[in-house]
Amino acid sequence: MSSIKSSLKNFFKPIAAPRLLLFLPAVLFKLLSSLFSTIGYVLHNGPMAVAGMVFWVIWIAVLFLIAVPATDRLLKGATRWLKPFSIILVTLLALVGIIEYGIALAVGAGVNVPNFIGPNTAEVLENQQVNLSYNDATALCHQAVDNLLAGKNPYSSPNIITADLRFNGANDPWTKTTPIRTGRFAADFPYPSNDELKAVWDQAVLNPLSVPPEFESELNYPAGCFLLPAPLVWLGVGDLRWIYLFAMVAALAFAVIKAPAGTRFWLIGGALASLEIWESIASGETGIIVFPFLLGAWLLWRKHTWLSAVCMGVAVATKQVAWFYMLFYLVLLVRTLGWEKTGKALLISGGVFVAFNGIFIIQNPALWLNSLLAPMADKLFPLGVGPVTLVINGYINTRSTAIFGAMEISALFAGIAWYWWYCRRFPNTGIILSVVPLFFAWRSAWWYFFSSDIILLAVVCIEDYSIRVIPPNPSD
Repeated sequence: MSSIKSSLKNFFKPIAAPRLLLFLPAVLFKLLSSLFSTIGYVLHNGPMAVAGMVFWVIWIAVLFLIAVPATDRLLKGATRWLKPFSIILVTLLALVGIIEYGIALAVGAGVNVPNFIGPNTAEVLENQQVNLSYNDATALCHQAVDNLLAGKNPYSSPNIITADLRFNGANDPWTKTTPIRTGRFAADFPYPSNDELKAVWDQAVLNPLSVPPEFESELNYPAGCFLLPAPLVWLGVGDLRWIYLFAMVAALAFAVIKAPAGTRFWLIGGALASLEIWESIASGETGIIVFPFLLGAWLLWRKHTWLSAVCMGVAVATKQVAWFYMLFYLVLLVRTLGWEKTGKALLISGGVFVAFNGIFIIQNPALWLNSLLAPMADKLFPLGVGPVTLVINGYINTRSTAIFGAMEISALFAGIAWYWWYCRRFPNTGIILSVVPLFFAWRSAWWYFFSSDIILLAVVCIEDYSIRVIPPNPSD
């Protein structure tokens, strides 16, 4: 109780790091990006999709300002209006979230809603309502857990048809597939129509054990994606989304406990206002499960390097997106802690990765590797919020992924080079730089980025406190 009173008292004092007040405007930019991108995708509206891409760039730029301590000096005179603006904004965003879910559920129940975004309002909302169920990745991960508990190698027996029939049978399951540019879809671009997807699906369900080549059916993730939820599924949890929700709430609770009293409300408010986080949990986005471990890795590296390395090891053993974080994490350790400690941390993280994946690599190394590399090896359709938006909407005429691969690699190396020189001054920028290369990919899906801002917010809150409250060690 005293902690709550202290938090309330500090809430009305000047905030120690004014740049934290930028987080709520950043959330607004993120939601606008998601809104415009969704409308552009569903309605095939090029200008809307491009607007979503622009707001994504603005969002990243604002996050970068939050990661740089010098921003506090720039905002020193703006806190008088920025703080109440942020309070109003977090309240409005929370209300928008409640209304959004209410409307989506109403549409699912057949209730007519006003055409507040034009004549295609119902189509957009129906798409949103369908999203509030397992996506294909979650269906395959749940199927992998079941196969593991049944004593099977999860990489040898994935089947998107049977998985979607089980988990999405009542939610237009053909919309929960990832089509491949082959067979009946070879001539389609930039994406097969819903009727074409349904036609292939309807034929596939006649013989569910035979997956058509037009649908991605590999288990595309490292073993942590099914090993982490397996114990809870074995105990009776029947929906992976409850596990993902628990992972998110537990990680946020840990961060809130470690945060200073004066920043806790901003951390909680920022998390609640990040509607994309909660929508991704509702759709079963598998990336949520690595959030606690990426957060732990970036929060603990100064004082508990070994535990931080364990967290990073679990993250990279679970999702490939964490591999990008790992590269910047290693640069940070080398430049701040030295090569010896970095080597030990790398051994710990590598050991955790092998502990999770080793048995499946030994059983069938080619199968394991091909499964993880399938998203890069298979001819997937363009998708995302980055420059590929220009291809999807016909502004650039190309079907080659090479230019996007080159941009992604260039952005990665440029980011690493910049971070090598500046990470001592701006260590938290690595959290943002880790996801920037993905923006340039052929598949720059929104869910690759959505939780990086919460990690940054928590780290800035807690590290700002340690810098101001804990006296530096003269021997450092």
